Amino acid sequence: MKNYYALFLLLFFVSVSYAQQTTQTLIVDKAWLNEAEEWSDFKYAGQIVFSTNASDEEGSLRIGNYDFLFDFCNGKAKFANKATYSTANFSHPRKVSVTTDKQGVMNSTYEGTLIFQGDKDYYSVIAFVTILEKNGNTLGVKMRLKEGNKKEYAFSIKNS
Repeated sequence: MKNYYALFLLLFFVSVSYAQQTTQTLIVDKAWLNEAEEWSDFKYAGQIVFSTNASDEEGSLRIGNYDFLFDFCNGKAKFANKATYSTANFSHPRKVSVTTDKQGVMNSTYEGTLIFQGDKDYYSVIAFVTILEKNGNTLGVKMRLKEGNKKEYAFSIKNS
């Protein structure tokens, strides 16, 4: 009976620790900006961080970096609390296309809503996000707004 009790406890702790590993944090290693068909390096204060959660819809992301998100939305949202620009959720993604290049990198493009939400503040904008993956590892992310600003951002990613 002791062996069954020990086996039960082992399975319980393994399943609990596995369930907690559903969030993946991706830190931007290098970033580029495309304006007028020309790519250039860019850098913001602080790190740009993407988070994915296995329980969310495929393509959903949480993005963190005040300066990048303010620039991405051209500062159009007039928040009572400016800290609302610190994080945004890319929600309700709809897969638009999937391609695989010669090196085996899969490019999945999603159209969805980038949502900023604070206490009394709310702002949303439609965006396209392309996630580059190879063998289950995220290699990069590209982002652009659907309308208006023609800037496109690309990021190489490293796992934390």
